[in-house]
Amino acid sequence: MLHRIVITGAESTGKTTLAQTLANHYSEPWTEEFVRKYVDQIDRELQPKDLEPIANGQLAIEDAMLEKAEKLIVHDTNILSSIIYAKHYFDTEFNWVNRRFKERDYSLYLFCTPDIPWKSDPGQRESPLARTQLHQIFKTRLKSLKLPYLEIQGTNKQRFERAVTAIDKLIEH
Repeated sequence: MLHRIVITGAESTGKTTLAQTLANHYSEPWTEEFVRKYVDQIDRELQPKDLEPIANGQLAIEDAMLEKAEKLIVHDTNILSSIIYAKHYFDTEFNWVNRRFKERDYSLYLFCTPDIPWKSDPGQRESPLARTQLHQIFKTRLKSLKLPYLEIQGTNKQRFERAVTAIDKLIEH
């Protein structure tokens, strides 16, 4: 059985670092967050017209790496982030994106908390205040959708160890 592990949470919470570290540890593939490359390519602030290409790109990047996975694949965010950010920043929802999300099977969400220092990333991150607000939005959504998640906090080492314990338990069953 292939397990899809999603590293999720608000901006600047260590998701990419954790995703890369876990993929290396398990010698399995990971998928990058599509919106990061998209923003770099358009070289302007995001607009509502960008939301559908971002959703399509995120789904495509997730699917493209599945064939390379043996036991698991680590996603540095997934389409749920696109849904949350579209609603938060643009008050927009796309029924097809919500439908596609519900069709997908993710084994575990590792929900990164905002307990690490904020790092600015122009064009990608808003502010420490937005991070705190988005953290609550993510938590509420994970709970309301009854998704399997584990909060990940502490130092990079603590986050990694907690994640490995959860993933190993998942793989063994």
